[in-house]
Amino acid sequence: MSQEDPAAPPPARVSFDVDAARVPCFFRLLQQGVRVRRRVGCRLEAFLHGELGAGPETIGRIQSIFLDGRPVDDIAAAVVLDGSTLALSAALPGLVGATLRRGGTYSSFRSGITHRAAGDAGAPGTGWVTVKLFNLIMDELGPALLRDGVLVRANDLAGLLPELPEELWHEGGRVTLEGALADRDALLGALCPRGADPVLLEVSSGPPRC
Repeated sequence: MSQEDPAAPPPARVSFDVDAARVPCFFRLLQQGVRVRRRVGCRLEAFLHGELGAGPETIGRIQSIFLDGRPVDDIAAAVVLDGSTLALSAALPGLVGATLRRGGTYSSFRSGITHRAAGDAGAPGTGWVTVKLFNLIMDELGPALLRDGVLVRANDLAGLLPELPEELWHEGGRVTLEGALADRDALLGALCPRGADPVLLEVSSGPPRC
């Protein structure tokens, strides 16, 4: 669903303050897909740079791009819209990876499913985009996305909690629910009844604590 229901209550806000080395513990959510509110109605190249913070080197390493389920070859032509789903990956191995690689030698093999630009980008605005990140691209873009805040399904976050390191729950001030300190049991109790409802997740990080 591209638009938020104005009658729906705001999503619960869950914040983690973790050592930088612990941020990858949350990367599984990035593979499942997180929703971000960004400028839309713009070319994919501009979205990667201006809205996801990808520099030229990172964009060069993004070898497989799917926009709304279709592989993208030309990031200067494809348009990101409100409600779009964008999946980004570095080079994938094997023939499948070579076929899906943007602008690659074998890209003609999947010409029937390749994303085609739909004309002008149209008037830019603000909307929700589902972003999925994989392999090296998670390392490069994931921490900033999580720091800024992403919408995830409550049951996805609840499923991740038992896998988080124990030390996250035993150092004061690291985990909050709506601004109040929360342990794992309290967080599970708040998330599980929400099912697939959206939750605002923020993961901030700093240097390792002594």
